[in-house]
Amino acid sequence: MKKILVLGAGGHAKVVVDLARKAAFDVVGILDDFRQLGTDFCGAKILGKFSDLPDVCKQKKVSSGVIAIGDNHARSLVAQQILTFMPSFSFVSLIHPSATIGSDVSVGVGSVVMAGVVINPATQIGKHVILNTKSSVDHDGIVGDFASLAPGATLGGTVSVGSYSAVGLGANVIHSVSIGAHTVIGAGSLINKAIPELVVAYGVPARVVRSRKAGEKYL
Repeated sequence: MKKILVLGAGGHAKVVVDLARKAAFDVVGILDDFRQLGTDFCGAKILGKFSDLPDVCKQKKVSSGVIAIGDNHARSLVAQQILTFMPSFSFVSLIHPSATIGSDVSVGVGSVVMAGVVINPATQIGKHVILNTKSSVDHDGIVGDFASLAPGATLGGTVSVGSYSAVGLGANVIHSVSIGAHTVIGAGSLINKAIPELVVAYGVPARVVRSRKAGEKYL
């Protein structure tokens, strides 16, 4: 059983810790900048802050883990921070045993694929992506680095989601539509035409309601 650290201790991390165990990883501890050292989190101990990573890895004889932070931009900043502290640290991908993964699918490092997810053939999932519970990506899809699909989000075939973009709860994207980078799609939306980068869009059918800045909070 491979030993890993989980980086982050919020609500999303609870799901990631559970997923890691179901995927046969040994969660030896948690790192988080806002939790008290030694406290319990989902049956694992808070072992320190992100900056403590090299010492914790040496002490626990572990060199890999996963970032459990739901916000796409924040997750990317932590990834950069971790590799600054410890360039040799490796990120693992977690795939729930109940997920359905088609042939010729690639899943990047640090990505998490939750319970009930479907990824159909010839699809590319980038690095540090979150595919939440019962979301689905149809054939020949592309989900960029640090993007996320909320629970129940559905992408048709040959859909492209740009890096850092977030597709909300239960949103549906029809076949061959593209969504630009750093864009947020509201819950329950129907995307039937291309959506540009750096915007917020929602509705049935969805329309662009405003622009947004990279890194702007959306959760």
